[in-house]
Amino acid sequence: MQTAINGIPVTATTIEAGGDFGAGKLSTVKQQEKIQSTLQIMADKYSRDLLRVTQILPKSALAISQETGIPISTVYRRIQKLQDAGVLRISGEINLEGKKHFLYQSKVKAIASKFAGEFIHIEITPNPSSISQSWGV
Repeated sequence: MQTAINGIPVTATTIEAGGDFGAGKLSTVKQQEKIQSTLQIMADKYSRDLLRVTQILPKSALAISQETGIPISTVYRRIQKLQDAGVLRISGEINLEGKKHFLYQSKVKAIASKFAGEFIHIEITPNPSSISQSWGV
Protein backbone atom coordinates (compact mmCIF):
# COMPACT_ATOMS: atom_id res chain seq x y z
CA MET A 1 0.00 0.00 0.00
CA GLN A 2 1.30 3.45 -0.87
CA THR A 3 0.97 6.23 1.65
CA ALA A 4 0.90 10.02 1.51
CA ILE A 5 1.52 12.84 3.93
CA ASN A 6 -0.14 16.17 3.25
CA GLY A 7 -1.29 14.78 -0.09
CA ILE A 8 2.20 13.84 -1.27
CA PRO A 9 2.57 10.14 -2.19
CA VAL A 10 5.36 8.35 -0.32
CA THR A 11 7.09 6.53 -3.15
CA ALA A 12 10.52 8.19 -3.22
CA THR A 13 13.42 7.26 -0.97
CA THR A 14 12.96 10.40 1.09
CA ILE A 15 10.21 12.93 1.56
CA GLU A 16 10.10 16.39 3.06
CA ALA A 17 7.90 16.39 6.17
CA GLY A 18 6.81 19.66 7.70
CA GLY A 19 5.79 20.93 11.10
CA ASP A 20 6.78 19.81 14.57
CA PHE A 21 6.07 16.15 13.89
CA GLY A 22 8.91 15.09 11.64
CA ALA A 23 10.82 18.10 10.39
CA GLY A 24 13.50 17.31 7.85
CA LYS A 25 13.84 14.42 5.43
CA LEU A 26 12.59 11.04 6.50
CA SER A 27 13.08 7.75 4.73
CA THR A 28 10.01 6.04 3.37
CA VAL A 29 10.31 3.36 6.08
CA LYS A 30 10.50 5.99 8.85
CA GLN A 31 7.54 7.85 7.36
CA GLN A 32 5.49 4.65 7.17
CA GLU A 33 6.38 3.94 10.81
CA LYS A 34 5.20 7.47 11.72
CA ILE A 35 1.92 6.89 9.88
CA GLN A 36 1.44 3.52 11.59
CA SER A 37 2.19 5.04 15.00
CA THR A 38 -0.29 7.87 14.40
CA LEU A 39 -3.01 5.47 13.29
CA GLN A 40 -2.43 3.33 16.40
CA ILE A 41 -2.79 6.43 18.60
CA MET A 42 -6.03 7.34 16.85
CA ALA A 43 -7.38 3.81 17.31
CA ASP A 44 -6.58 3.67 21.04
CA LYS A 45 -9.33 5.17 23.24
CA TYR A 46 -7.00 5.76 26.20
CA SER A 47 -4.47 7.62 24.03
CA ARG A 48 -7.23 9.77 22.53
CA ASP A 49 -8.64 10.52 26.00
CA LEU A 50 -5.20 11.45 27.34
CA LEU A 51 -4.53 13.80 24.42
CA ARG A 52 -8.03 15.31 24.73
CA VAL A 53 -7.84 16.17 28.44
CA THR A 54 -4.36 17.69 28.11
CA GLN A 55 -5.04 19.97 25.14
CA ILE A 56 -5.84 23.17 27.02
CA LEU A 57 -3.88 22.81 30.25
CA PRO A 58 -1.05 20.50 31.24
CA LYS A 59 -1.98 17.92 33.87
CA SER A 60 -0.29 15.46 36.18
CA ALA A 61 -0.64 11.72 35.61
CA LEU A 62 -2.86 11.49 38.69
CA ALA A 63 -5.15 14.28 37.43
CA ILE A 64 -5.38 12.56 34.02
CA SER A 65 -6.28 9.27 35.71
CA GLN A 66 -8.95 10.87 37.89
CA GLU A 67 -10.49 12.88 35.04
CA THR A 68 -10.61 10.02 32.54
CA GLY A 69 -11.05 6.99 34.79
CA ILE A 70 -8.00 5.36 33.21
CA PRO A 71 -5.98 3.33 35.74
CA ILE A 72 -2.81 5.20 36.79
CA SER A 73 -0.48 2.42 35.56
CA THR A 74 -2.15 2.60 32.14
CA VAL A 75 -1.81 6.40 32.15
CA TYR A 76 1.95 6.07 32.65
CA ARG A 77 2.23 3.48 29.85
CA ARG A 78 0.27 5.72 27.46
CA ILE A 79 2.34 8.76 28.48
CA GLN A 80 5.49 6.87 27.48
CA LYS A 81 3.94 5.71 24.21
CA LEU A 82 2.72 9.22 23.34
CA GLN A 83 6.04 10.79 24.29
CA ASP A 84 7.88 8.26 22.09
CA ALA A 85 5.54 9.19 19.23
CA GLY A 86 6.34 12.88 19.76
CA VAL A 87 2.76 13.98 20.46
CA LEU A 88 3.06 14.72 24.18
CA ARG A 89 5.15 17.44 25.83
CA ILE A 90 6.43 17.02 29.35
CA SER A 91 7.43 19.74 31.77
CA GLY A 92 8.42 19.52 35.38
CA GLU A 93 9.55 21.30 38.45
CA ILE A 94 11.23 20.48 41.71
CA ASN A 95 9.35 21.56 44.83
CA LEU A 96 10.99 22.85 48.02
CA GLU A 97 11.24 19.30 49.38
CA GLY A 98 13.19 18.24 46.28
CA LYS A 99 10.37 16.18 44.80
CA LYS A 100 9.95 16.22 41.01
CA HIS A 101 6.48 17.02 39.68
CA PHE A 102 5.72 16.37 36.01
CA LEU A 103 2.94 17.82 33.87
CA TYR A 104 1.85 16.50 30.49
CA GLN A 105 0.29 18.39 27.60
CA SER A 106 -0.81 17.32 24.14
CA LYS A 107 1.26 18.64 21.24
CA VAL A 108 -1.66 18.00 18.89
CA LYS A 109 -4.90 19.91 18.55
CA ALA A 110 -6.31 17.51 15.97
CA ILE A 111 -5.38 14.46 13.92
CA ALA A 112 -7.24 13.72 10.70
CA SER A 113 -6.77 10.77 8.38
CA LYS A 114 -8.19 9.99 4.99
CA PHE A 115 -7.98 6.80 3.00
CA ALA A 116 -8.20 7.41 -0.74
CA GLY A 117 -7.45 4.54 -3.08
CA GLU A 118 -3.86 3.52 -2.49
CA PHE A 119 -3.04 6.43 -0.21
CA ILE A 120 -3.39 7.24 3.46
CA HIS A 121 -3.35 10.98 4.18
CA ILE A 122 -2.70 12.11 7.76
CA GLU A 123 -2.87 15.72 8.87
CA ILE A 124 -1.76 16.82 12.33
CA THR A 125 -2.75 20.22 13.68
CA PRO A 126 -0.23 21.36 16.32
CA ASN A 127 -1.35 22.47 19.77
CA PRO A 128 0.55 25.51 21.07
CA SER A 129 2.25 25.12 24.43
CA SER A 130 0.66 26.77 27.43
CA ILE A 131 3.53 25.90 29.77
CA SER A 132 7.11 26.94 30.27
CA GLN A 133 9.63 24.27 29.30
CA SER A 134 12.06 25.21 32.07
CA TRP A 135 12.52 23.55 35.45
CA GLY A 136 11.86 25.69 38.49
CA VAL A 137 12.60 25.54 42.19
